[in-house]
Order: sequence, then structure tokens, then C-alpha cells
Amino acid sequence: MLCSRVFQSSLSPLMDFYWPVRSLWPEVQPLLCQRYLLQRNMLEIKSSLELMEKHQQHIFGEVDHLPASVVIQPVSYTLEKEREGFALALETKDFSPEELSVKQVGRKLRVSGKTEKKQDDGEGSYSSRCQEFRQEFDLPDGVNPETVTCSLDHDGKLHIEARKNPTSAEEVAEKVVPINCILIYIQSSSVSSKSSVDLI
Repeated sequence: MLCSRVFQSSLSPLMDFYWPVRSLWPEVQPLLCQRYLLQRNMLEIKSSLELMEKHQQHIFGEVDHLPASVVIQPVSYTLEKEREGFALALETKDFSPEELSVKQVGRKLRVSGKTEKKQDDGEGSYSSRCQEFRQEFDLPDGVNPETVTCSLDHDGKLHIEARKNPTSAEEVAEKVVPINCILIYIQSSSVSSKSSVDLI
């Protein structure tokens, strides 16, 4: 019995050094170690949330600076009946003369306009409003396509007119029809004169 104890005591240092320690119970880490791991995980989550917030603000800032999409919408118009020829009036009060275009191809008229207005809110972002229209009209039979004229009055209406000429049947090549802007000068609270300015 003594020999076995001596043998066990002599081998115990070697067993402790080389043999793995086995236990029937799970290893329990100290409470301070668990607390440290929990704090480290919380710090990592906090830094991730802050990074996500920065990216979110950057994305929202880019979205605020994006221009609005262009909306193509036709403008209202009226065909005026005149004995002397063709007359067309379009409601273009939201467009300046430089933003309007009238092209003629044969007996077809192509009227277009595009405008963009920006509003700054004072905080580095702005809103943009774009409006565009494209419309085509056919000159009726009996109207001379070479007599097409275009004018823009002070109310923002675009007038397109052409005289009758039943004997003319020639086709007109593509050309740009100039828009004449009718200006009204007011002197001493009364309209004194009107002038026509050619805008090419």
C-alpha cells in the first residue's frame, strides 16, 4: 500500500504537467472576465452604430442635392378660327423666351420648352422643379407654310400664325421659327407703345 502511494506521489508532478485536466463540470470563467467581454462587445456595437449613422447622413445629404426628375407634360392650347389663316395659342407662362423653341418641318410644327427652378433652403440643400413639354401640330390644307410667324405676348401665351394661300403647294425644309416677344412699355400709368423684339 505504501508503494502505491509513493508511486502515485512520484508520478503526480509528471501527470499534472503532461496530462490534460478533465472535469465533469463546465469550466466557469471569472465574473470579471465576462464583464470585460461584455463591455468590449458593447463598445464594438456602439462604434458600428455611429459608423452607420455617418453613412446614413451622407446618403441623405446626397439625396437632398439630387435634382428633381424632369416631368414631360403637355401645355394647354387653343386653335383660333380665323378666316385669313391658321392661328394657335399655347399657355407658356412658366417659360421664358429662351426656354421655348418652335421648329417647322414641311407642314408640321414642333413646339418644345424646358425650364428648371431651384430653391435653396439655406441649410445647404435645395429643391429643384423641372418642367418640359414637346408637342406637334399639323398645318391645315390651304395654309402657306412659308408664312408661319411666332410671337410671345406679355401674358405668357405663345401665338403661332400662318396665312392662307391655296395656290401654294410647295414643301418647306426644316427651319427654326423665331419667337417675337411683344413688350409693353408703361409711361405715366398708361400703355404708350408696343415693340416686337426678334429672339433667335
